[in-house]
Amino acid sequence: MIIDQLHQLYPNLIDLRMREIRVDRMQRKVTCNLSYPFSPVFDENVKYQITDFIRRQMPAGYSCQVKFADDTFTESSFSRNLVDYLRECFPIFSNITRNNIKVHILGRNITVEITVDAFTKQNIESSDFVQKISEHYAEYTCYTVSLLISEEEIDDHRAGVKEQEKLVQLAINKELLRPSRYFHIDSVHMLYGKNITGMPMYITDLRNPLDSCILCGKVSNKRCRRSKTNALLQIASFSLGDGTSSIQCVVFVRLQVTDVQAIMDQTGQGEAEAKTLAEKRQLSNDKKLKGLFWLADGMSVVVRGKLVMGQRGMLEMHVYDLGTCRISPVDPAREFNREPSTDYLLIQPERFSEYRQENFVEQVRKESMIDGKKYAVLHVNGTGFISVAEDKIFAVCATKVYNGNMTERFFTYVNPERHIREERILSQCKTENAQLIFHPTLTEIIGDLYKFLHGCILVGNDLEQIIRLLNYYAAPLNYQFTNETVEQTDFLETLASNSTFDTHVNYSKPDDIAKKCKIPYQKSAFCFDNSTLIARCMCFLANRAK
Repeated sequence: MIIDQLHQLYPNLIDLRMREIRVDRMQRKVTCNLSYPFSPVFDENVKYQITDFIRRQMPAGYSCQVKFADDTFTESSFSRNLVDYLRECFPIFSNITRNNIKVHILGRNITVEITVDAFTKQNIESSDFVQKISEHYAEYTCYTVSLLISEEEIDDHRAGVKEQEKLVQLAINKELLRPSRYFHIDSVHMLYGKNITGMPMYITDLRNPLDSCILCGKVSNKRCRRSKTNALLQIASFSLGDGTSSIQCVVFVRLQVTDVQAIMDQTGQGEAEAKTLAEKRQLSNDKKLKGLFWLADGMSVVVRGKLVMGQRGMLEMHVYDLGTCRISPVDPAREFNREPSTDYLLIQPERFSEYRQENFVEQVRKESMIDGKKYAVLHVNGTGFISVAEDKIFAVCATKVYNGNMTERFFTYVNPERHIREERILSQCKTENAQLIFHPTLTEIIGDLYKFLHGCILVGNDLEQIIRLLNYYAAPLNYQFTNETVEQTDFLETLASNSTFDTHVNYSKPDDIAKKCKIPYQKSAFCFDNSTLIARCMCFLANRAK
């Protein structure tokens, strides 16, 4: 970086900071804003030397303007600067104003105390808010900035208002803290336009028009036609789907004039030169159209372009660059090393506190094969587990068992981010599409689910496929489920063989197990009912160990 090179050249100017570098590609101009606490050491000669050094670092053809600012703050100016920075970079904390900030300056040290409510403080602690602000001001000023986050005291008469504000803030957080998810692509072969570098987003994560965006998926309903108003304009349209959603894409291919007489009239060249130019333009036109017409339904492609609002009020993409590719959900070379968060953000697990009738005769419980280990019975309701991109989960439940007791249960409905047949949802969990859209998506709850299951042995059916689907959504957040798994039927049968329970049971049928164990149950396909039932059966068998 330029600032590091300046610190090496001028070791006595360690307080020099590069606050901003702006690049105007149209004007081919670069503006650099530096700051330093003005003193006799920093004279006009030093400014000239720094300016000359920076200009020599610029790319060929670019002009450079260097500006210097006095790195001096008052308590009022620093609080104003901090609020402006929060408004620009942390819109989720827009409730923090100058009234919430107290600044104290002593020499070159600035102490900032930010007073917020309990809900905002929890969000701050679960994010990298303090770290990012500290890193920003370390590069922005030579002051040493210290941050202190404190919780404000709320009067009783304001409690109701604060509760409403909390609900509104939660809705905002769900949208603004929504993680960006990306596909990994390779084997890219360009058909039209310039080479595409970067990771494609999930289509379902698109919310607003964007000047530049990369997407990938499979092509369907491809059509080509010539513009009715311009004979040199070819228009191709197709639907692009990545398994999460789909979007309409439009490619405008502008061809060049190849008529010799028209070229002579436009350029003023002779007939021979016009013929040569016409041949070159024809080759260029053929190359454009070849790539476009070669595109077919079912192809996996990557596109880059501009997202705009279409005539029907739906987002569509105007494609500038297009190529074929191979799509993977996750970069295979990626390392997953993120630790579980300290707090649950959206879904708070339910704790069990069961009443037990003590017997007058002391009974000594024998140690079971599951004692000392944490188990979690994981069940989900969804459309299937064949395709991680296309199949969706709309309810998930996990029940923890430890030392023969149920300890916690994690349950939530999940917004599948697409319409699912009503009869499928009703038959499994007795809800409907209109209600599911009000619940968090799998991406939004994946961190809480990872925290809940961390360190547990998973019990259930189709766990390999379920974990593969969960990891598809967890990978962009740098999580990976690596839990040990056991098949539910075999595990219950093993538990029974090591207990005094000797009744013949079909362990693949939860209702049959519950009936023989005399556990209240209702026949259901709902993950909440089945996860809880299997956990109760595990506890029943563990407490009857031989």
